[in-house]
Amino acid sequence: ASRASPAATPAASPLRKAAAGGGTKAADSGGAAVVSFATSLNLDTLMQAESSVGTFPVPDSGTQDKIHFLVNNVSVHNMAQKAAQLAQHLTAEYHQWFLQYMVAKRSSIEPNFHALYLQLLDELKQDKLMRMIVKATVRNIQVLLQSEKIKTNSGERSLLKNLGSWLGQLTIARNRPVLQRDIDPKALILEAYEKGKMIAVIPFVGKMLEACKASKVFRPPNPWLMALLGLLMEMYNEKDLKLNLKFEVEMLFKHLNIAKEDVPPSKLLHKYQRDRTSNSDWAVDKASLIPPAA
Repeated sequence: ASRASPAATPAASPLRKAAAGGGTKAADSGGAAVVSFATSLNLDTLMQAESSVGTFPVPDSGTQDKIHFLVNNVSVHNMAQKAAQLAQHLTAEYHQWFLQYMVAKRSSIEPNFHALYLQLLDELKQDKLMRMIVKATVRNIQVLLQSEKIKTNSGERSLLKNLGSWLGQLTIARNRPVLQRDIDPKALILEAYEKGKMIAVIPFVGKMLEACKASKVFRPPNPWLMALLGLLMEMYNEKDLKLNLKFEVEMLFKHLNIAKEDVPPSKLLHKYQRDRTSNSDWAVDKASLIPPAA
């Protein structure tokens, strides 16, 4: 085994290229996951996020290929077998490398396979690894949220949205809270309101909150959830909010089977100022752009 920085990528086999380059997977007739090159997202920001943890042991290329192959070919039908084989190669020293692979190079670009990956992790029965996965997910989300690229880069917004769904399934759906010190959805929404980042933050929060439907603790009428829905409703009712953001709110309410009319909007936004001339979250009032008559 060698040691490498998280941003370093070993010489890639075809399987590794697919995973590292953002390939998506589709189920074949046998239910196993196979690689497709239909989608490619830039993972540079996420790779930079992992550089904050320093260097860590990296398995040799042969072991990496075996792990990639196992993850690529796991299905509900062979879950126990593939998990047992994976456990043989995945010793504790390689956990940091593996969680980078699973979070940054799999979960961030393959939302349709989140449930499958969670089953695989559960089958490994390694609680410490699961806690590390949650921490790595939070770390990657925080880096994306701090990036100015999410205002203009749809690829980074997709990564953020996918990781929101992944985090929700790791925590909320399993009746575990998202710690406020890690991710504070209310503060994120209010900051995004001011800084023009709602185009990224609202879909992220929406995907994370979708997991409330599967939770016994955080489903309606949980006060934490209802307070967030109230803030989203206040945002939804704001004049000139772009239709795509309204749609994100509507989709969340539909997923949770809650009528918008049943959630009183909060009264928080009047305390916050937003730039009304360069904030791309809002439709421009064309009448205001017409110069006054001489």
